[in-house]
Amino acid sequence: MSKKLILFLGIGLSIFLVDLFLNPPNEDKTIYISNEEVIALINTWNLQVGREPNNDEIRSIIDSLIEEEILYREALRLGLDSEDRIIKRRLAQKISFLKQETLSTEPEIEKLEKFYEDSKESYLIPQNFSFTHLYFAENRNGSERASQAADNLFNNKTVINADPFLLGKNFSNRSLLDIERDFGKSFSEAFLTLPLGNWQGPISSTYGSHLVKILDKNEEYMPSFEEVISQVRADFLLNQRDMQIKNFVDELKANYQVIISPSFTQ
Repeated sequence: MSKKLILFLGIGLSIFLVDLFLNPPNEDKTIYISNEEVIALINTWNLQVGREPNNDEIRSIIDSLIEEEILYREALRLGLDSEDRIIKRRLAQKISFLKQETLSTEPEIEKLEKFYEDSKESYLIPQNFSFTHLYFAENRNGSERASQAADNLFNNKTVINADPFLLGKNFSNRSLLDIERDFGKSFSEAFLTLPLGNWQGPISSTYGSHLVKILDKNEEYMPSFEEVISQVRADFLLNQRDMQIKNFVDELKANYQVIISPSFTQ
């Protein structure tokens, strides 16, 4: 057999294999566009544009849907979805959403009451403060200037040379945890002993020195079930959704053998 014939047969076989790969013999090439899909896209168009699409625009909507489906199938055929983490995540989210559709949106009141009792501490409203402050930057002799400003305030002098503060001057209904997050632990701890209605300080924070006036203080409060029923219902449904998805995934996981690289199992 001549080298040319062998080369010819090799090229022919390569073309055949490539064609077989790109065009599987039993691959479904039918694209069906349902009324529901078109109506859904028309409704989306209406919401975005503010009017019903005309006939040409409907034709364009359908053409775009067909092109999207063709490109989607070609991407799957080429395996472009197999290593794309974003696509995997979105498909996983989609099947999770489908699973959530079976979840009741009207839980029984008895179940909500039990959920509230079992997780009552999460509805506790902590002690909180409303206050205003004057800030003195540490890199501008903050401690000394704050002391001088305190003397001026205590002696009813109006000249206060304070610095602007990034988070603002007035704060409403802030818990000690909120205050600690914004100003630091030592600053928040000072609120446990500060009186209402008078300027106090200087008090140090992570930023510098402050003069503080507490305008209002609300003690820790446990709301009744009736007061937080809307939040309880939302939390209950979220909890049920998470449990349902977890159980669903656990059932599926039982059908798989999971092998993790030894490098990450130490």
